[in-house]
Amino acid sequence: MRHPDDAALRRMEEELGEITGTGEAAGGLVRAVTGPSGRLLDIVFDPRVMRLDSHELAREVGAAVRRAQEDGERRARELVDGTLGPAGSGGAPGEPLDHARFWNGLERMSRDFERSMAEQEAELARRLGNLDRF
Repeated sequence: MRHPDDAALRRMEEELGEITGTGEAAGGLVRAVTGPSGRLLDIVFDPRVMRLDSHELAREVGAAVRRAQEDGERRARELVDGTLGPAGSGGAPGEPLDHARFWNGLERMSRDFERSMAEQEAELARRLGNLDRF
């Protein structure tokens, strides 16, 4: 593991706080943007997406958000690896930055976010289903 200076670590921390991920689904009809924690920041629908039924739309929204999350995770990993060196590149016990702990925490946040997104997808599907009644 590389030993970056304090300025490099501060830059990395700032940049991690600004990372966004983007994802598309339904052939580009649904676009999602997620923030540093994987939280949904924006979703854009092409008007042609209204041709999809509510269940298909809900699946496509979920797919776009997951792709945006994956993109954000990839960008974060590239940033950290660029600053600290690739995970598993060595290092002595007791070094100030624990790569494994960092990635485990990121994976835990990702699982929590995925669970939250599944709940949001279910709620969106329920609400879209209610629209079908009108």
